[in-house]
Amino acid sequence: MKTLFYRVEEIAKFLHVSKQTIYNHIHQNTKLHSNIPLPPYIKVNGRVLFPVAEFETWLKNLPRH
Repeated sequence: MKTLFYRVEEIAKFLHVSKQTIYNHIHQNTKLHSNIPLPPYIKVNGRVLFPVAEFETWLKNLPRH
């Protein structure tokens, strides 16, 4: 079966940051109106999920240094 969504734990591992960093960025973007780049996500029953296809597209479009 093909995976449709990544969990925060998986995204944190891909981006080499902690889970808390992901949660902090989500909070800062929604409550504090920051503009920290985050992959597209949805919330389902209190869980943050990242659609696989949208995450991969987002990752490809990040600027390279």
